[in-house]
Amino acid sequence: MKLTYYESTNFGDALNPIIFPHYLPDFFDQDSDIEFIGIGSILGFREAQIAKRKIVFSSGYAYGSIPSLDDTYDIFCVRGPKTCEVLNIDKNLAVVDGAMLLRNMELNNEEKKYKFSFMPHWESELKFDWSHIANLSGINYISPTEDTELVIKKIKQSEVVIAEAMHAAIVADALRVPWIPVRSYKGINSFKWEDWCSSLEMSYNPYWIGSYYHNTDFMRGVIRDKMKVKIPNGLLSGILSSYEVYQDTFMMNKLVAKMEHIKTLEPQLSQTSILDSKVDQLLEKFQLIKKKY
Repeated sequence: MKLTYYESTNFGDALNPIIFPHYLPDFFDQDSDIEFIGIGSILGFREAQIAKRKIVFSSGYAYGSIPSLDDTYDIFCVRGPKTCEVLNIDKNLAVVDGAMLLRNMELNNEEKKYKFSFMPHWESELKFDWSHIANLSGINYISPTEDTELVIKKIKQSEVVIAEAMHAAIVADALRVPWIPVRSYKGINSFKWEDWCSSLEMSYNPYWIGSYYHNTDFMRGVIRDKMKVKIPNGLLSGILSSYEVYQDTFMMNKLVAKMEHIKTLEPQLSQTSILDSKVDQLLEKFQLIKKKY
């Protein structure tokens, strides 16, 4: 049985090989006749749809084509009720994101080191130097592409996690670290957040930070995409230089003020009784998988 997930350095995806071999030891190899589809919004991806047989465990839908379910799918559970709606399956199959299983794993105890930590979405990190803003705001920065176990450690060391990356909030919640949802780009997928939050009877109301760009090559592409006429390189360079001056002079202070304000917001946390019930349901699903496969 092959453990199938979107293989990247992104934190949420990278949790798969840490969590599932722990609960299903000696289950996984490279035999692709049966594929175990776990954490992530992977159900719309072709890679997850072409497998000969698919075990779906706590996965979610958010992007791509809606799969046509047939007898090659063996769905044990999905991330939340919104995924059930899209797939048109029994809502009882909505349990919770599999990353919540960290709650029952024996992890090292960590002393609190950071009052606040901030993790952006991985695409946000490409567009702007959020680590600099975090430092100016007195907030510990956690990159969504850092070593997975190091990220877990830093979350445990935090008193509050400011999360644009959904799995920063999910892991924080599993480890009982309060979190504050934020959003800086309209491209952040609200559907998957709402899918997960609703599974734990929470709502998703992120604080809007605003969209910022500090990468010259990235901004060059944005401007060219928006303009209907070709801009000479000299004029484009002048526009970019002016934008950077404006950003550094005016926008940075405003953004730091927003981050300072976020620290005054009330963080949230799922109810322990609901979380424990969901984790117990996931553990029961593991027993069914072991019996069947």
